[in-house]
Amino acid sequence: FLVTANDVIHSWWVPSIAVKKDAIPGFVNEAWTRIEQEGVYRGQCAELCGKDHGFMPIVVNAVSEEEYNAWFAKKQSEAAAIRALMEQELPMEDLMARGEKVYASSCAMCHGGAGEGSAIAPGLKGSKIATGAIEGHLAAVVNGVPGTAMAAYGSQFNELDLAAVITYERNSWGNNMGDLLQPIDVANFKKGQ
Repeated sequence: FLVTANDVIHSWWVPSIAVKKDAIPGFVNEAWTRIEQEGVYRGQCAELCGKDHGFMPIVVNAVSEEEYNAWFAKKQSEAAAIRALMEQELPMEDLMARGEKVYASSCAMCHGGAGEGSAIAPGLKGSKIATGAIEGHLAAVVNGVPGTAMAAYGSQFNELDLAAVITYERNSWGNNMGDLLQPIDVANFKKGQ
């Protein structure tokens, strides 16, 4: 198992298969086990991680090799589709739609659903990061911001999702910067570091 987190430290725990590993933002931890029988194995977060601690079920589906291979082939196909998208110049509406989904699932919990901010993180609506130089915005999302709760997402998101969420943040909530970041721009930024 490869275990990480996108917000705070969690403890990924599935007692019936004897696995417990800390999930830390910006790090990927590794754990292993041997599962003898196919089935569904359930666990929970074992770290008091915040207000939603009690709503973090973990489900491990142990399947046959054939079923796993079919799942893996599907994931490879999805990855190939993302690679193909990365080679294209995507229109603003496509990046905004994808960016809104990424933001809602990974950013809104700290920065607020409408970019208004929270006790954990500053707002993005009208902020210097979302209305300043795009390179600074890209650096903050890819590398994180030391000394703050802003984790590095450069290794957690693919280039397409990074480009989409930054485009979304720069063009939402009245920011209206008109900036359009393509996946290749993110890939080039990462190579140049």
